[in-house]
Amino acid sequence: MMCTIIPYTPDKMNDVRTLIEDPFVREDLLGCLEEFPDCGLLAIDKDTIAGAAVFTGKNDVTSFTLYVGTSYRKRGIGTKLLHELEKSMRSSAVKEVYCDFQENPDHSSFIEKNGCPLQFRSSLMTFQGTETALPDHRIRLYEDNDYEAVHDILHRAFQKMRKQVGLPLLDSPRSMEEAAKYLENRTAILILEDE
Repeated sequence: MMCTIIPYTPDKMNDVRTLIEDPFVREDLLGCLEEFPDCGLLAIDKDTIAGAAVFTGKNDVTSFTLYVGTSYRKRGIGTKLLHELEKSMRSSAVKEVYCDFQENPDHSSFIEKNGCPLQFRSSLMTFQGTETALPDHRIRLYEDNDYEAVHDILHRAFQKMRKQVGLPLLDSPRSMEEAAKYLENRTAILILEDE
């Protein structure tokens, strides 16, 4: 394995964007790199970005995201990137680290092989298909005028989660871009109304 680990710099943002195939992971990793650029690292293989990693701030407790391009996997690049990220977190006085990932046997074995205990499991549910009749009249699909309420509920829920694991609280102002994204995904957002 002939890869080099270098600090992330914002001019590499588009190269990292091109590397990541999964839209959810892409949005998560790029958002973290934008917010914490001095906490990011890149794995370079023959002058090409093969992987990226970032931790979410120089705090006692942090979280990290790591991604290696599909054509670069199973070559030790992820392990090298993780070890360098651990060094960077240690030098930033981080004491505890969390990482979540979409579970599959490869990801689980990578995490366990590198000494990270698995604390809990969760599932990501996605709705795929056409609009269907919903049996409970209080449950309906998202509409554009739901944006403010949905934004506020999600913001409060994730702030509570961040506080419980010791991560810094984030401002999450409402935006026209976010409202447009919610509307675009309206068939995958269910609203439960009570009175």
